[in-house]
Amino acid sequence: MMLSRRRARTVVLLACGLLALGILPGHAIETASLNLGTLEGEGWSAQAVTLELELLDAAHVRLQLQAQAVMLPADHGRLGGLRLECAMAQLTPEWLECTDGSLSLQSGVLGRQQLAVTFRYRFSDGRIDASLSNVRILGGRLALTASYAATGWQLHLSGIDLLLQQASAQLAAAGYAVPQLEGSGRAGLTARLDGTGAALQRAELQLKLQVESFTNADGSLAGEDLDVVVDGRLKPVVQGWYLDLDVSANRGGLYAEPLFIAVPSSPLQVQAQLLWDARQRRVELQHFDYRHPGSVRLQGSGQFSPAAADPLRALQLKVVEGVFPALYETYLQPWLTDTALGYLETAGQLSGQLRVHDGALSELQFALQDVSLLDQGQRFGLARATGQVNWSGNGKAQRSDLAWESGSLYRVALGPARIAVESRQRSVQLLETAQIPVLDGTLQIDAFDLEYGSDTALHWQVDGLLTPVSMTELSRALGWPEFAGKLSGVIPSVRYQDGDLEVGGILLVRVFDGEVTLRNVRLEQPLGVVPRLQLDARANNIDLELLTRAFSFGRIEGRLEGRIDGLEMESWRPVAFDAAFATPGDDRSRHRISQKAVDNISSIGGGGVGGAVSRSFLRFLEDFPYDRLGIRCRLENGICAMGGVAPAANGYYLVKGRFLPPRLDVVGYADRVDWDSLIAQILAVTGQQDVVVE
Repeated sequence: MMLSRRRARTVVLLACGLLALGILPGHAIETASLNLGTLEGEGWSAQAVTLELELLDAAHVRLQLQAQAVMLPADHGRLGGLRLECAMAQLTPEWLECTDGSLSLQSGVLGRQQLAVTFRYRFSDGRIDASLSNVRILGGRLALTASYAATGWQLHLSGIDLLLQQASAQLAAAGYAVPQLEGSGRAGLTARLDGTGAALQRAELQLKLQVESFTNADGSLAGEDLDVVVDGRLKPVVQGWYLDLDVSANRGGLYAEPLFIAVPSSPLQVQAQLLWDARQRRVELQHFDYRHPGSVRLQGSGQFSPAAADPLRALQLKVVEGVFPALYETYLQPWLTDTALGYLETAGQLSGQLRVHDGALSELQFALQDVSLLDQGQRFGLARATGQVNWSGNGKAQRSDLAWESGSLYRVALGPARIAVESRQRSVQLLETAQIPVLDGTLQIDAFDLEYGSDTALHWQVDGLLTPVSMTELSRALGWPEFAGKLSGVIPSVRYQDGDLEVGGILLVRVFDGEVTLRNVRLEQPLGVVPRLQLDARANNIDLELLTRAFSFGRIEGRLEGRIDGLEMESWRPVAFDAAFATPGDDRSRHRISQKAVDNISSIGGGGVGGAVSRSFLRFLEDFPYDRLGIRCRLENGICAMGGVAPAANGYYLVKGRFLPPRLDVVGYADRVDWDSLIAQILAVTGQQDVVVE
């Protein structure tokens, strides 16, 4: 037999009526036992239901209700072995009330439960008001208060000391798809649910979490010492659900790969209003407000399609406030670790907004206020930058302006400057000539063009001019011995593509009363971990007296010319080249070399001093004439193949003396020399002890 809730109520009324007749004169009915079969309502059903009533006196009955199984609404599971008992229920013509009942049941999720229960059943409309206490769940206790009537139902929940380490397993057992988490902590819960039949009309929830620690299976999500309060309000709307959410974190740290967020002394707060469109299977983030005091405040809205390959469909994000260094260290650096911007010291503030349309970035606007960036490896820096950065993906030109008070590039100081550019969908161009002070000179940028493809690879080209820069200032900045002279050059084409930088023009260095030209300059990954430099160099008419004076090498008079072909440097250390330097064939200047210089050259070449004059005689002379001098080195695999200006017996001339006495020759005998050892010898004889060869 299957009874609806209305028919079951009629049967209960009949049973109570029969008991009432038992108290009238001439009647002896004291008990009523009814087999109600199957009861059902909207979304639920109860099987093998029996009811037993025993009259105790004119106003009280003993009640026992049993059901073999109860199927809960919305696939929330099954209850078995349900038994409700009330030793003394109050019976009136209007209602049946129990204040000290007990309820036992078996749940696949909650296990065996023995609960204290109170209830009141009103005969006129079938309204039931009930409360349960001491529900054992997640290692804690849960209390429920419920009302059920034809017009709707209400449910109030209150839970304390709920163990989070049991939550994943019990929710999974209840049929909910939840991520598997390991950890420990406690939760408190209060909730109110309103509905009609099997339909939920409104839900309000507050969850207080005190998490000692937690992590998921792959470690991409973790937390520690968290104190979090979640307030949520849920209600159905056409084709979906609306959720109003408030989250406040008061302490602790959260890791969501690759971000680690440490909760500051002021609470971290999130407010959001979301709409779930079941028909479109889409989440509409109508508004959110994210506040991380001392770091960032974000506001915006968006659309997400969780099942799509690219879930983010639309986003309007406003950066109300961004404060460095917290903004960089918490939210930017984790995404930039493997880039040139991965390790910066930062300061200043940032604000702006961005838009995403159809899964792609469509608009970007940011304002910088006194922003400073300093690479911890001292490769570059920018101090107190201010300006506006604008970009649009619709092809419409956008102007951006940026100014800074100072900067640096590999410890070379840059002065204050201002640049203006125009950006389009996939390109950026310089709007006007930019003047950037470099030490005591100027880098003039006449043109700049940048393009990037859908793969985000950057390609840019710049034309400009470097006005003379003091080599003295440059050598000081780089920690070199002080050089006299100037560095300048026309830069008709500097190109950057696929991580490589090429200089198309010629850089001219006027130094030591001569000239050094640099050609075929190519720099791979200039701001990477292992930059790689390639170039060819030519030296003309170098004054050796000025050169040797700068390096404390020992005085040499004369001129020098030379070449370096195929220079390759990794992390600014030479790994390959073919170099030769020697006295020019047409040099008519005075050729003299000091005793100290002779000793140093002899030490470097692994050679000796030859000639007709004894060593004991030479030591009384301060300097000596020479005909030619020079050195060759072809570096490969850490070994330098050595040579000089001319072959000699069993070696090569590093210094070749004049024909007339006193003649002095310096002969090198080492054909192959370890490069690091050679550099160490040069540093030792020049007194550059502060340079370390690794």
